Amino acid sequence: MLDVAIIGAGLAGIHCGQQLQAKGLKVALFDKSRGIGGRLATRRVADQSLDHGLSYWEIGGEHTAALTEKLTALGFLQPWSVATTASVDPKDWQTLVGEHRWMAPGGMTAIAKYLAQDLVIHRGQQLTTLQPMADHWVLIFAQGETVTAKQVVLALPLPQVITLTYSFITVRDRPPEVFYDPALSLMVGYGGLNLDFPWQGLHLTKHPLWRTISREGEKRSPSNMTLVCQTTGSFASAYLDRADLAPVASQLLENLQTLFHLPQPLWWQIHRWRYAIPKNSSGQAYYRFSTSVPLLACGDWCFGHGIEGAIASGLATATFLLDSLNKPTLP
Repeated sequence: MLDVAIIGAGLAGIHCGQQLQAKGLKVALFDKSRGIGGRLATRRVADQSLDHGLSYWEIGGEHTAALTEKLTALGFLQPWSVATTASVDPKDWQTLVGEHRWMAPGGMTAIAKYLAQDLVIHRGQQLTTLQPMADHWVLIFAQGETVTAKQVVLALPLPQVITLTYSFITVRDRPPEVFYDPALSLMVGYGGLNLDFPWQGLHLTKHPLWRTISREGEKRSPSNMTLVCQTTGSFASAYLDRADLAPVASQLLENLQTLFHLPQPLWWQIHRWRYAIPKNSSGQAYYRFSTSVPLLACGDWCFGHGIEGAIASGLATATFLLDSLNKPTLP
């Protein structure tokens, strides 16, 4: 039996697991994806590595500041220039000054793999049933595996937390509601690109279609003529549940060609992120359910603030569990 089962191997789950394992607890992480890291996601397309989740790394507080220094020293992060604008006119984008951010030359997934290297992680395991027992939890996975654990941490987007706890948690005892912006991530390869801009990444705050545009090929080789562009939540919401995203991709590709006078692409792929960015937060470091056996939920939806909030939430969850174990029992 595990001391703690953590569902979700994103930054919150990884940091929670690190802290608990360092104190001698038997911990395992489970993630439905083949990879780890959540939106620290890198995909191989046309023999190129593309960050189709989080396109760049930034400092949002003390946790990411310390981690950025460490990852930079180890070569996991290198400088990357990102401009931010409310303008929707590409002519204005030509004079924007990029601000200092970071990119991962080995791909964002490499960061997650480094952080999780000492953890036991079961990939491709989707939790379908969470059963509370008298003194432990029974976890049943879609792949047929059954696991028992003394404590459970759900390091997942809040809607997935609600789904897993729906059968035994009343509406009154659920966490405060959090809303998400989805996103569609379009990865595109060209035979040649002529983008004469002083930035490498662009964050658009008012564009109706695009939220970020990344000159992705420049992260690893100037000869890689690739872009990774992510849509706004409002645009993605209209198409999120479509079985075939090819017509949507065609619409987006046509818009890119108009914006940048691009040639026809050699290839493209599109990926949907249902829970890309929390639009609000719960305002708590974690959520503790009113169950007799410890059950907690954490993630970037708790504090907000992206990767900084995810790390802080995972660490706070681990601290709570460790403090609970160290409390003396009354006679």
